[in-house]
Amino acid sequence: MKTLPYATRKRLVLLIELLQKWKKVRITSIELSQILGCKDSLIRSDFRFIKTAKGAKNGYDVQVLKSSISEILCSEFPSERNCCVVGLGRLGAALLDNSIFEGSGFKICAGFDSSVNRVEMLRSTFELFPANRIETVCVQKKVQYAFLCCPDVEVEKMVQRLVNAGIKGIVNYTTAVFAVPPTVKVQNVSPITALMNM
Repeated sequence: MKTLPYATRKRLVLLIELLQKWKKVRITSIELSQILGCKDSLIRSDFRFIKTAKGAKNGYDVQVLKSSISEILCSEFPSERNCCVVGLGRLGAALLDNSIFEGSGFKICAGFDSSVNRVEMLRSTFELFPANRIETVCVQKKVQYAFLCCPDVEVEKMVQRLVNAGIKGIVNYTTAVFAVPPTVKVQNVSPITALMNM
């Protein structure tokens, strides 16, 4: 099986979300392109990675398409991936409800904050720890991905701890920009950055 290009993976992730809510039995590449804001030829090009995505004049079977896209996305990540939250202020605390990740293949198994008081006061379905335990806990719990929600002044120190712990990817909710080794992927999703990119 060919490795999915990054841009294709991004579109397929959006597409699976769209198909979960689609009410009709079939969907055309033109309908998909209008909703996703890209050319229909690009959608058809993405589908070359999906063996069962055979179109017809009246479009693609939605159930078959959903199943095929889920299968190819899950094949890249064959088992559930453990995540952590770094920074348990308002934004980080919103991620303490692990139910939002149900069925996604991702699970939050640890939370970290530089404030020991906050760690002791907050309640969660997973364990919360002081930030100075990031390296040991992430290794013990086999954490692969982190949500970075800490204040910008703490970012550099927290990122270094995550890198030392062997994290594969960071979802950066802060406005800070930082360098990581090439083995670590970063997605910058700060609301301010997102708005500016619009």
